[in-house]
Amino acid sequence: MTANHSTSATPEETAHLSLEIGRLLLMNGSDTARAKEAVERFAHGLGYESHLSITFDALLLTVIVENQFRTKVGSHIPATTVNMTAVESLNRIVDDTSSGLLDVVTIASRLTALEYSKPLYSWWLVAATLGLTGASLSRLFGGDWSVFATVLIASMIGTAVRQRLGRWHIHQLAIPFITALVSGIIGGVGMRVHPSNIPALCLIAPAMLLVPGVPLINGIRDAIDNNMTLALSRLSFSVLVVVAIALGLFTATVVTGVGIPLSGPSPLLPIAEDAAFSALTTIGYVFLFNVTASAVWACVICGVCCHALRTALLHFGLDIISGTVISSLVAGLLAHIFARRFRTPPTTFAFPSVVALVPGSYAFRAFIGCLQILRAGDLASSGLIAETVSLILYTILLTSAIAVGLAIALSVPLPAWHRGASAD
Repeated sequence: MTANHSTSATPEETAHLSLEIGRLLLMNGSDTARAKEAVERFAHGLGYESHLSITFDALLLTVIVENQFRTKVGSHIPATTVNMTAVESLNRIVDDTSSGLLDVVTIASRLTALEYSKPLYSWWLVAATLGLTGASLSRLFGGDWSVFATVLIASMIGTAVRQRLGRWHIHQLAIPFITALVSGIIGGVGMRVHPSNIPALCLIAPAMLLVPGVPLINGIRDAIDNNMTLALSRLSFSVLVVVAIALGLFTATVVTGVGIPLSGPSPLLPIAEDAAFSALTTIGYVFLFNVTASAVWACVICGVCCHALRTALLHFGLDIISGTVISSLVAGLLAHIFARRFRTPPTTFAFPSVVALVPGSYAFRAFIGCLQILRAGDLASSGLIAETVSLILYTILLTSAIAVGLAIALSVPLPAWHRGASAD
């Protein structure tokens, strides 16, 4: 296969630019399947057949030139967040290249400008909106307005700390530990000053913002697509991050004296109130994921439909596991549709939708229960052991329910008119 005359790209230039496209897509939160498809379509637009292999630490691209195979290795930077604007721009570059509208110099210039572009929103706005997200989560979990105010402050400061640590290039596992510790101490002190109905929420709700939803969801999709090595890497990283968060929370409980009980109330809000706070919960992720203004409504719709639907199902007597599967399925279908409409990874819409369903409180309390069992040793009571095992099972079942719902939805082929929307 010869090079496209409109671009006159050499095999080396094609390989280099294709690997840059793949690296930037994955770095900004695209799932493996979409990144691979985009890279191979991009190379085809430059006039070459290619094949991309993705591992956790490298990209391996083979370019086929007149029955000869040339392979180039590129770096793979795993993502823990999503930059929707960057992914949209990258997909636009791929589309324009496939249509023969860009030459090599223009492509390289646009990629360089994209890599060094600034986020749409300032750090303080992201911190403020994620504070609102954390506070809204506390209301969804049954907290009163005192908890809401405390979590708002703790989440805002915690997010600012997290951003600063990221700019300092602190170790990826140290960031969630330190952030959970800082926000947990602030929440615990707030409950000491002004006690409330569920004080543990002031520690748990801000920590929920640290749950690594993007690698978790992408890891599940990799497992479905039989990319098992990459799936295990992403899922293992997610587990380690959750452990780091739990350790930070446990340290905060020791410092403040505000404990996280193994059992607690799980009240159901009225459906209309639940829908309102579900919408507010998605707002912070809109800014965190650098979502363009044109797609904000899609994120909000996904969030409201997901959590409010589960609440409605629970009001009608359905069990929480089945309700979670159905709600995640609906969220995944909507995310799948919106992802094609906006040419972005489904995680952009899926994770803000299911974040309030993620059993982070169960996981954190289960980990603390395990620590209490280790501390007590042979003196650990049967009640403590039974409660900890129950929390572990709930964490596994609820996480699996979310995964099953999303997996089914994201594997459903969309009608032709949806597929065509991505080329608009």
